[in-house]
Amino acid sequence: MSFELQILLQRLLMPFLMSSVGCYLLATTDQGEEGYDDEPARGVLFATLFGAVLCGVAMIAADLWSRGQIAKPMEWSQWRAKYQWEWMVWMIPASMLGIAILRCWFSTPIHYVGMAIAATVSIGIGLLYVCLNEGSVWQDQSDKLLPWVTLGLAAILWNTLSLNSIARSGGSRWNPLITLAQLGCVGYLAFQAYASLGEWVLTGIGVALGASLIAGIQGSSSTLHFGWQLSTVVVPLGIMAVCCLAVSRFVEQPVTPDWLIGCILFLPSVVGVVDLASRKICSSWVRAIVAALVCTSALAIVVYYVPPVTSSW
Repeated sequence: MSFELQILLQRLLMPFLMSSVGCYLLATTDQGEEGYDDEPARGVLFATLFGAVLCGVAMIAADLWSRGQIAKPMEWSQWRAKYQWEWMVWMIPASMLGIAILRCWFSTPIHYVGMAIAATVSIGIGLLYVCLNEGSVWQDQSDKLLPWVTLGLAAILWNTLSLNSIARSGGSRWNPLITLAQLGCVGYLAFQAYASLGEWVLTGIGVALGASLIAGIQGSSSTLHFGWQLSTVVVPLGIMAVCCLAVSRFVEQPVTPDWLIGCILFLPSVVGVVDLASRKICSSWVRAIVAALVCTSALAIVVYYVPPVTSSW
């Protein structure tokens, strides 16, 4: 088996298959219907927890497989992070599980919203600080830590609210594709900065593919922020995309215009603004096509402006 094929199996296909099952379980839960947001949702406990665990385990298993430890349980305790950003292997799945636990604990949708927003802010700050605070390794770039944490948190909040707005207005079937597109742009840059970082983003792409497939099949509806079922997985993936983009700017800096970095960082927000302007006059399918055009254009611009990826495995 070639190395490239092995990477695709480990980092893309396996997370895609496992996350498809996990996201299907999430999508089958009842989040309350319109006008009943103050009543407890039904069928949330098992499906939400098990679905989030499956998506998280997919990401952890992909990392253990790439390290050659997946079939050696006795070596799992020997897992070590060479760089701080590698803790995302555990922190992103933990974030999915944490949000799922909140969703089950506060089963009344209107009560869950506030806790989900607070959790998103906390996770965003924590992940950005942990991933970017490398101490002496990036000491010459320490002045960039606070600006990137601030900018990253702003992107996480605005992107999350934009995805929520799209989902609440009938776009829940295709809004995970926006996160997928953002991860695609980030992955293109990440592979040039550091191959292992690019592989990790590829794992996120695999999970986002599973979420996008199930969203297209199942769909969801909600009048509340975070009420759409797949937000449990998609929101942490959006946080991951922002963190990985920030890390790529610290590890290595290929010639990339600042405006392009900003477009990638706020891509879901850009799509959200365009969609906000078109949703009143366009059908859901037209909105999806417009969003796809924006995302495809962003990826095409990244490929055009940034030199081709060179392998450093």
